Amino acid sequence: MRAVIQRVKQASVTVDGKIVGEIGRGLLVLLGIRKNDTEKDIDWMLEKIINLRIFEKEKGKFDESLLDIDGEFLVVSQFTLYGDCSKGRRPSFSDAMPARDAETIFLRFVEKAQRKIRK
Repeated sequence: MRAVIQRVKQASVTVDGKIVGEIGRGLLVLLGIRKNDTEKDIDWMLEKIINLRIFEKEKGKFDESLLDIDGEFLVVSQFTLYGDCSKGRRPSFSDAMPARDAETIFLRFVEKAQRKIRK
C-alpha cells in the first residue's frame, strides 16, 4: 500500500461534473493498493496517516495529527502510484492490485477510517 498525503484547507473530487466527495481542513489521501495487500496493511497505513503530526499547533511546529485537530479525511483510489516506468515508454501496473479486488480493500480502508476519525 502506498499513499500520497496532502494537508488541505479544503478539497473535493468531481466526477462527470458532480462533486462526489469534499472536505474542509484535513487530509487528502491518494491511496495505491498493491497486490497481496491485506487487512494488516490497511490497519498499519491508516494508523500511520491519521497519527502523523503534520499540522501546526504553534507557528512553525508540526505537532498535531488529524485526530488532534478533529480534521476531515478524503481518500482517492490511485492505482497509478504503482506505475513502473523503468523500462520502455509505457508504464507497467503489474504491481497494482486488479480493480475488482482493490475496490474491496479500498472500501474497507474507508470504512475503518470513518470509524477511527469519528470517535
